[in-house]
Amino acid sequence: MPKGRIESFSDCVIAFAITLLILDIHLQDVRTTTSSAEMIHAIMALAPHFLIYVISFLICTVAWIAHHEFIHDLDHVDSRLLWLNSLYLMWIAFLPFPTALLGNHPEQPVAIAVYGSVCAVTCLSFSAVRLYASFRGGLMKKGISDGKLDRDLRLSLCVSLLYVGGVAAGLFFPSVGLFLYAAIPASYAISRLAGREGRVDPR
Repeated sequence: MPKGRIESFSDCVIAFAITLLILDIHLQDVRTTTSSAEMIHAIMALAPHFLIYVISFLICTVAWIAHHEFIHDLDHVDSRLLWLNSLYLMWIAFLPFPTALLGNHPEQPVAIAVYGSVCAVTCLSFSAVRLYASFRGGLMKKGISDGKLDRDLRLSLCVSLLYVGGVAAGLFFPSVGLFLYAAIPASYAISRLAGREGRVDPR
């Protein structure tokens, strides 16, 4: 089957999930008679929400870019890949819930663990998509080497393990867990951008 519909559907789900991330950020108990100082205090109180929103937005952006590159390397799809990809998108669409939970309770170990667990399972789901399409399904473009497919799969699995490490650290040191959750997509984005800039144009 052609890959156009899976690409369009995936883009829509990821875009919708990113949009939902912002909906939990709103001022509470702000009256029309609120003074400027009270308004500033109310906005500053939303800092944890903004922080978690930025982290989740970056995670979704990295997920979309990785999925976009995967689709580019994909030659065609079959019904099993459609199901695996839908499972991956289910976890992407679920991300706004732990984002809101962690925004309301940024220092609560359980909230940190739930957030990291969802991120880890999301990455594992994408690894399953890559594993099937790259090897068992044979759905990738013929010119792509097995070495590249192996590297992409290992990278996806390593990211999952890093999120698990963030869960373990966050249960005892919540700030460390939050730092890891922010550092994982940020370091991935920086490394990919640096790698692109370091390439020599063959022309």
